[in-house]
Amino acid sequence: MQSPLWEQPVLRQAAGRTLRPGGFTITDRAANFMNLLPGWRVLDVGCGLGATVGRLRSRYGASAFGVEPSSSQLELVERNTGLIQALGTELPFMDGSFHALFCECVLSLLPSPKSGLKEFHRVLRPNGFLVLSDLYAKDSVQSDDKSCAARAIPLDETRSALHGAGFEILLEEDHSASLKQLAARLLFSAGAESPACSCGRRGLGYYLMIVQKRGSEHAG
Repeated sequence: MQSPLWEQPVLRQAAGRTLRPGGFTITDRAANFMNLLPGWRVLDVGCGLGATVGRLRSRYGASAFGVEPSSSQLELVERNTGLIQALGTELPFMDGSFHALFCECVLSLLPSPKSGLKEFHRVLRPNGFLVLSDLYAKDSVQSDDKSCAARAIPLDETRSALHGAGFEILLEEDHSASLKQLAARLLFSAGAESPACSCGRRGLGYYLMIVQKRGSEHAG
């Protein structure tokens, strides 16, 4: 059985240790929009190789942690300080533990995105921020395929799920150009027949959303 794309060397070769479109450019955009301050407690859900955790610590002075369900991913991390093995839908943290939570190219891969959003809301403090970046599809697709492309969620469904979970959308941006660039690098690295190139198919885009717990004042 072939491992998922995010565990394959071809993705590390094409995307670097961030394992996603846009790399740190989108992460930094979110951190700057939130005015992320030194000492903030921040969680990265689906942290992979820990790239975002390291970035938030070194560049912004955050007290950053990461959860990752794949033991094989965590085994590749040379220094895994702050990284633990856990599911995004069952976070091992108390209510209101974090100022901000990042979920980069992971929400659509959760067994239940709605359950994930509910759990994110639980561990965020009042005024807490949630950063989402992920593939989106123009239309819903029913498929047994577990790839990133096949599980992409239409934007309207994501917006509805966010509102239902108690979040207010503060920022929404389209970063589909980053997805196209990564798809081109994957095509060059893996070849046109590789399943790894499915993220370049038509009808897919890539977004950034920054949302905040509803019912609280904006935290600058």
